[in-house]
Amino acid sequence: MSVFLDWLRSILLGSAILTAALAAASPAQAQTGGARAPNECATCHGGLSDAAFVAPAVAFRGGDVHQERGFTCADCHGGDPTVANKDQAKAPETGYTGIPRGTDQIAVCARCHSDAAFMRGFAPRQRVDQASEYAVSVHGIRLAEGDLNVATCASCHGAHGIRTASDARSPVFPTNVAATCASCHSSESHMAGYELPDGSPLPTTQRAEHEMSAHYEALTERNDLSAPTCNDCHGNHGAAPPGVRSVANVCGTCHAVFATKFETSVHSFVFEAGCVECHGNHAIVAPPPEMLGTSEDAVCSQCHGGDDDPGFLGARQMRAGRDRLRDEIARTADLIERARVAGMEVGDEVLALGEVRNHLVLARTEMHAFTPETVQPIIDEGLSMLTEIERAGEDALDELRFRRRGLAVSLGAILLFVVALALKIRQIDRRRLGAAD
Repeated sequence: MSVFLDWLRSILLGSAILTAALAAASPAQAQTGGARAPNECATCHGGLSDAAFVAPAVAFRGGDVHQERGFTCADCHGGDPTVANKDQAKAPETGYTGIPRGTDQIAVCARCHSDAAFMRGFAPRQRVDQASEYAVSVHGIRLAEGDLNVATCASCHGAHGIRTASDARSPVFPTNVAATCASCHSSESHMAGYELPDGSPLPTTQRAEHEMSAHYEALTERNDLSAPTCNDCHGNHGAAPPGVRSVANVCGTCHAVFATKFETSVHSFVFEAGCVECHGNHAIVAPPPEMLGTSEDAVCSQCHGGDDDPGFLGARQMRAGRDRLRDEIARTADLIERARVAGMEVGDEVLALGEVRNHLVLARTEMHAFTPETVQPIIDEGLSMLTEIERAGEDALDELRFRRRGLAVSLGAILLFVVALALKIRQIDRRRLGAAD
């Protein structure tokens, strides 16, 4: 009951942000079409000597998505941008609010981005529930409780010079997300005082661990923008640490087959954190061969041990079967490659090897159900296919050897014929010379 009450309290506190946003003034009216009125805010700030006041104007005019669509400084800050006099432009009656911070910032952004009818005129496909998601996020809930240290809209998207998420220069472009999150989460001073549910300090090593992961490698080295980064697992506007029981669902968003197999296993009822128990969270690397099995380096050995343990025996059996199939694939592939390089036609065998490699992948997938009885048939079928491929490869090499022997015999016969012909010609020439004498 106490957990439910805490959850309900968090939702009510977080919803205060959304309420403030919806209660704000009507959406800003962009100057679309026709001649635009002069924006004296940018003119004045662009001529100041203090770089801190100049930078917003320069950034806003340097490719900001709002500026490109006709918005002005006043749409977020209030005031009258058509008046050159600073006091008149910022007079109370103009609605000047200055720099929106905390919940005020969320309300300013939500004034447009939560209005479906308004946003349809600029970005029809863009979601309009960002503010409501933020309200129930860890950031939003803490902000509603008065914590001004948490991230708000500008923390991730910037304040001026805001670009679309598909722009590679945007802080929320996939390859930039980790650095954006790390600007807070990798700072020990910024994260001081925040704790995990067990009371331990919130770590600041997430980015360093993520950069060791297979996900980071795919994203940065293979340019796979679909590879997960921070927001793919934690959410973006509704950012929150995945709950213990939800981790498998988060991983299963991409690794659907693995998640399905795991759900059928006995481990799904034993491991509270699911996938994380074996693979970790941020520093997820490609599983090494040693991960499965009964050696000291194997993950299975952390819980299982002894020949009287069915889990220990099952891990040993699955590891042995997988290793055998992998080694046989390598040996047969070398055989087929030698035949191919020698000029023999082995196209069908190359395709069949690809199918056997799929069996190795299927076996690795089935291992997440941790049932050797379902893994072994896949291994056996793959080995049976390899036997046929190996026989075809050996036949190709036998034919190659036969052709080479035949070619050697043919060349020998041709050489003998040439020698005999040369001798015969010489004999004929001698007879002609003798007759002439």
